[in-house]
Amino acid sequence: MSDPADHVVRTILRAHQDGGPISKMFETGAIGNDLFPALDEAANRAEDRGDHEGAARVADVISYAATVGERPPVPNWPTR
Repeated sequence: MSDPADHVVRTILRAHQDGGPISKMFETGAIGNDLFPALDEAANRAEDRGDHEGAARVADVISYAATVGERPPVPNWPTR
């Protein structure tokens, strides 16, 4: 799958909010180095539950974040 659109990223992240870097990206679009280990853990938890599709969707977000790179909060993120 190609990198998902911003609104798809938010949809995927909604189920994985953690009060930390994943929630920060969900709410603001900010990407920091701490996001990648948190997403990796979320993908592993999904795999452990047998949710292979969910794990793959989190992997899509990892790819998106790696492509975009570190960034501060994005203006109007919730409406993009």
